[in-house]
Amino acid sequence: MCDTLVALSNATKDNSVIFGKNSDREPNEPQIMIRIPPKKRDENKRIKCTYIKVDVEENTNEVILIKPHWIWGAEMGINSKGLVIGNEAVFTKEKLEPKALLGMDMLRLALEYCDTADKAVKYIIFMLEKYGQGGKAGYTQNLCYHNSFLIADFKSAYVLETAGKHWIVKQIDDVYSISNSLTLYKDFDECSSSLIDNAINKGWCKSKEDFSFKACYEDKLYSFASKGDYRQKYTMDCLRNNTGNIDLSYMMNILRSHCGDKKVGNYKSGSMKTICMHGGGIISSQTTGSMITHLKDGNITIWCTNTSLPCLSLYKPYWFIENIEMFYSEEQQSEAVEYWKQVEMLHRKVLRGEISDLSLYTAKRDDIEKQLLKMAEKAKSDEDKVEIMRFAKQSEQELHKILSDIISKSEKKRLNLNLYYNWYWKKQNNGLYN
Repeated sequence: MCDTLVALSNATKDNSVIFGKNSDREPNEPQIMIRIPPKKRDENKRIKCTYIKVDVEENTNEVILIKPHWIWGAEMGINSKGLVIGNEAVFTKEKLEPKALLGMDMLRLALEYCDTADKAVKYIIFMLEKYGQGGKAGYTQNLCYHNSFLIADFKSAYVLETAGKHWIVKQIDDVYSISNSLTLYKDFDECSSSLIDNAINKGWCKSKEDFSFKACYEDKLYSFASKGDYRQKYTMDCLRNNTGNIDLSYMMNILRSHCGDKKVGNYKSGSMKTICMHGGGIISSQTTGSMITHLKDGNITIWCTNTSLPCLSLYKPYWFIENIEMFYSEEQQSEAVEYWKQVEMLHRKVLRGEISDLSLYTAKRDDIEKQLLKMAEKAKSDEDKVEIMRFAKQSEQELHKILSDIISKSEKKRLNLNLYYNWYWKKQNNGLYN
C-alpha cells in the first residue's frame, strides 16, 4: 500500500514542482535505489520485464529507480528529463491476468522511453492495451492488483487509473494525491473507448450520464481494507490546506505523518491509516522506502531515504551528475539490499519498544536535514553536489551510530506491546535474513 502526492508550480512556495511518494510493502521486502545509465539497444529488441517480454525502442533515458529488489520495474522513479512517476495498487472488479505487465514494469518503461508527462500517459496506455496487466506483485504474499499512476514533469501532472485494460485520465490543476483506491468519478479528460459501455453492459450503471468510474469499477471490500480513501483524503487535505506554501520540508512532514495516531508516537502501530506506515496489524504493510523530487528551472533534485520508515530516516539529496559513486548500479542490487537490511535491524529495535525516548536522535536528524536543504538550494556546480552527497552519506552513518548507542543504553523492555504485535515482529525478524 502506498501514497503518492504532487504539487505543481502554482501550489508551491518557490514555484517548483514537488512530487513525493511512500512505498508501503511487506516489511521484509528490501526497497532499493539504483541508477541506470542510458542504454542503446538493437532496434525492435524485446526485453524481459518481471514476467513477460515486450517490444521496446532503441535508446533509453537515464533513470533513478526506487524498487523492490526482485521486481524488474519500480514503485517510483525519475529520469534525467525530469519525468517522475509513482504507482499505486488499486482493486477493481475487472479480471486479473495471471502473467502480464506489472504496474511497476509500465512505470519503468515509461521513464526509460518518455520525456514528458503527457507522453508517459500515452505510452503506459499503449503498453496496457497491448500487453495487459497482471501477475503476482507481492513478495511472499499472493497479492495481485490493478494500478493507478501519478505522472509529472516540470510543467504538468496527470492521474491515470486503470481496471484491466480499461483506463481513465485527468490532468491536474494544482495539487493531487492517490492511494490504494480509485479517485476519479465523473470528472475526467479521457477514457478508454469501451470503459463506459463495459460498465453499462455489466450492470454497474444504467447510462453514460449515470457513469462514475470509482462507483462502477472499484472493488469496495479490498479498497476498504486498504484504507486508501482515508489516507488519500488526509494527504489531499494537507496539500489543499497549504496550497501556495508547499515546500520540501512540508512534503517530508506529510510523508512522515502518522495522521494523529497517538500510538505511533512510540513507534508501535500496525495501522493502515498512517502515511508513514508501520507493520504489526492484522492487515499490515510498512513504508519500506520514500522519495521526494524537486523540479525547478530545469534542475532536478531527488530526496530519498533508501531505508524504511521516513519517520526515523534521513532524506538525502541526489542529482543526475557524472559522479556516480553515491549510487548503486543495477549490477549492485545485492549490496543495496544488504545496506537496507542493516539499517532495518536498527529500525526494528525501535518498533519493538527497545527505546522510549528518541528526541535526541530526531532532533539531530532534523538539524542535519535542515543543513542539507540549505546546501542543496545553494549548490551550483557538480562539485558542490558531490560534496553535499558525501556529507549526507557521512551524516547518515553518524545518525545510525547515535541511534545504535541510544538503543544499547536503553532499558530493553517492551512498552505495552500486544501479543499479536510481538508475534508479528518476531516472525518478521526471523525471516529478514532467511
